[in-house]
Amino acid sequence: MTQALGILGTGALAAHLVTGLRAGGFNAEIIVSPRGANVAATLAAEHSVQVAASNQEVIDRARMVLVCLPAAHGANILRDLVFNAEHSICSAMAGLGPDVLSPLAAPASVSQVMMPGASNAIGAGPCLLFPAGQEWQALLAYLGPVLVPSSQAEYDIAAVFGALSGASFVLMQALATWFERRGIAPELARPLVAATLAGNAAVLRDAPHDWDAIIASVATPGGVTEQLVGALGQSGGLTAWDAGLDAVLKRMTKG
Repeated sequence: MTQALGILGTGALAAHLVTGLRAGGFNAEIIVSPRGANVAATLAAEHSVQVAASNQEVIDRARMVLVCLPAAHGANILRDLVFNAEHSICSAMAGLGPDVLSPLAAPASVSQVMMPGASNAIGAGPCLLFPAGQEWQALLAYLGPVLVPSSQAEYDIAAVFGALSGASFVLMQALATWFERRGIAPELARPLVAATLAGNAAVLRDAPHDWDAIIASVATPGGVTEQLVGALGQSGGLTAWDAGLDAVLKRMTKG
């Protein structure tokens, strides 16, 4: 067993993470499972990863193992693998908590992570990690900011951001398309929407103000922001996000 990073499940998420790790300067050996042969071959050619002959070979060769298996089948795949106490397992499988994962990977230590994927490939996506662990925090830092909840319950709720991240692309597409349909060129509409939301996200991240202060600073009474927010509220456009996020939380926690 080496200090290499092993990855089980070689699909789109694994591809994003390997790309981000290499771009961020992670030079250690990465060993991926043969599942997703086309993706694995591409990663081997472009990022010098090693493709194992089996999932068990990944486990045998790497002490730290990131699990990117599909949640629907991941538990069954892990059930057939043999771990030892030296292994440190971090699962990116949504909806499978420690009550399921820990027995499957025993006697290895187990943690959970949720990340958006696409933005991690450029080192800009958050990684939600629980419980805290120095090795995994250091590794995931190559992919973007690492956020650590204070409890399992807080992690379970915060992990819904994985769905929020994906849905935000649909929202951005809808906004850009609105501009395009009214005559704005796509070459202008797309960066206009992206820069607007990126700038506002930076304010939210860095400004010391509370929500009311931020909104008061950008929404003049009787102005266009107030008009748009009011129209969204009347049509249920804001409360619909609550309902959608609640539905995802219920599915992920089976609550």
